[in-house]
Amino acid sequence: MLLSLFKQSDLLSKKQKSAFMLGLSITLALPSAEVIAQNSADSVPEIPVEDFFSNTLYTDVVISPEGTYYAIKADAGDRDQLMVIRRSDNELTASFELGQYQRFSKINWVTDERFIFESRKRVGLWDEQEQPPNLYAINADGSHRRELFSWGVSGYSLLSMMPNDPDHIMINKYHYSDRGEAKAHRINVNSARSYYMGEQPPKADQLIADNDGNLRLSFAYEEDDEDAYGKGDLSIYFKPVTGGEWKKLELEGYEDGQTLNFYGFSPDNRYAYFGTDFESKVAEVYQFDTQTDNIERLTKNSSSDVLSPVLDVKGDIIGFDFMPDKIKRVYTDNSESTALMKNLDNAFPGQRVSITSSAKDGELAVVYVRSDTNPGSYFLFNTKTMKASFIAAPNKKLDPNQLAPMRPFTITARDGLELPGYITLPKGAEKGDKLPMIVNVHGGPHGPRDMWGFSAENQFFANRGYAVLQVNFRGSGGYGSEFLQAGYGEWGRSMQDDVTDATLWAIEQGYADPERICIYGGSYGGYSAMMGIAKEPDLYQCGVGYVGVYSLPLMYDAGDISRNQSGEKYLERVLGTDMEVLKANSPVNLVEKMKADILLVHGEKDVRVPIEHYNALTQALDRVNKPYQTFVKEDEGHGFQKEGNKFELYKKLETFFDKHIGE
Repeated sequence: MLLSLFKQSDLLSKKQKSAFMLGLSITLALPSAEVIAQNSADSVPEIPVEDFFSNTLYTDVVISPEGTYYAIKADAGDRDQLMVIRRSDNELTASFELGQYQRFSKINWVTDERFIFESRKRVGLWDEQEQPPNLYAINADGSHRRELFSWGVSGYSLLSMMPNDPDHIMINKYHYSDRGEAKAHRINVNSARSYYMGEQPPKADQLIADNDGNLRLSFAYEEDDEDAYGKGDLSIYFKPVTGGEWKKLELEGYEDGQTLNFYGFSPDNRYAYFGTDFESKVAEVYQFDTQTDNIERLTKNSSSDVLSPVLDVKGDIIGFDFMPDKIKRVYTDNSESTALMKNLDNAFPGQRVSITSSAKDGELAVVYVRSDTNPGSYFLFNTKTMKASFIAAPNKKLDPNQLAPMRPFTITARDGLELPGYITLPKGAEKGDKLPMIVNVHGGPHGPRDMWGFSAENQFFANRGYAVLQVNFRGSGGYGSEFLQAGYGEWGRSMQDDVTDATLWAIEQGYADPERICIYGGSYGGYSAMMGIAKEPDLYQCGVGYVGVYSLPLMYDAGDISRNQSGEKYLERVLGTDMEVLKANSPVNLVEKMKADILLVHGEKDVRVPIEHYNALTQALDRVNKPYQTFVKEDEGHGFQKEGNKFELYKKLETFFDKHIGE
């Protein structure tokens, strides 16, 4: 239980209670104690593996509407825990979990005494074992917990907190008899009774409400059997801010399959904000006037997709974040709220600052601050006194001054395509040091990307003396549809060449010792690691596949992706259907080319990349008498979650890397 964790930790000792909840006030004119100092060449001690990978006590902090409570989510390894703390006396009023593998999300207060949250079963770090989320409500003292919605013949998604109606929230409800179409319903957060809401457009796959809880937008997507994945017809309908009938929104120049994401409404509900790349290589921000039907482009010449909106203390959109390399913030509003947010940015230079929740009157707001060398800190910001008080840090054991910054780079691939990436060097190391290097390939691969921010894994490797190379190869997300789709059908081919080109660049630049390089990754990254040692047998001294894909044809037969028609069409789009090509680019068929030392890591409960992939590769290696090491856990899924298993895994990785590319 979380309560016992608090009793066992020093975070709530009598001596430190004030530091935990009240903290040291800082004026906005000064940076916080968490702000990262300038790099120095001072020696950094070896930090225990447990300090990097212990369960995180604080993964979300949400303040109640009147500022009376915090709802705090914690990671307990194979499950999440929720607690409620009363601010006035720092007392724990509720603490609970819902069982093994249950993960919480979307914590929202509906009144000052009651909040809602979602819970879903997630077995692996990166997968979801088929169970969609259920919706719950509970009081701040832990009483009257009620299931508001359970997936079955119907599904749902949260639509609006209905700020003017404290007894209800609004959801999109999807029932099998409606063929999955969205129907808006109000749910009473006390009784769980639901009510259908009328005046809805036909064939809506998603309905969107404005800031007041009024239905204003709908999206309908239709994809026929003959349509390629993501190439169906999209229809958008809206209601003018002044009321009236639903109208169709025409986006001249928009083509099926291009990016389109809705972000929210302006405070007066007149303008809708969305991101799309229909006029540019990356997704820019647009403003749609629901009164005049005019569409205005707000951002231009961006080099990466819009990442997320920037919210002020009242939850209104005042700007947008991009991440071409480090965070780039673009403000689209000139109000006092924007000036206040800019002051917060200046108070924490070099970090990403977000307001995650606020009291109803906007006087108190929870501010989350993080960076590549800061695991994260939560502050309570008072807009009247202009002071921020420390609430909690997800990982207090790590000193930002002992961690290594990520250095962005851009290289040109062999065919001329520009590839962004990051290299992290051990503290005090510089270009030309020719360090042992770990090439860390991200998973996904289509949609996810490597980003600037804290990575316990990369910091651990850097602390052990390794340079860490990350490249956003073609097919990665975040750089427009064209860059994303350039990776379709290129598994093991140009996507792998991009990783090779980045590795050669690091050697040429003097970052890496060419005789001490290992390639490593999880999921698709595990596939890339094994393809790397097969295609470039003299480039890498070792390879680690972590819950990796090792047979492309097997993707069609095993795992949760291929279980429905949409998943099969996705695989056809990103992998292709030529079985000979898929076999030729599968590690299980290339084991005779592998010279590097191998470590394979897998979880027996993995449903995204089932253990069959691991079995297929080990059997292939056995056939050619190629030695390898393994690390398999029967109680883990697609990525390890349990604290003890994580400690054991990274100690195993440390030993493996030290043996093959260490000093």
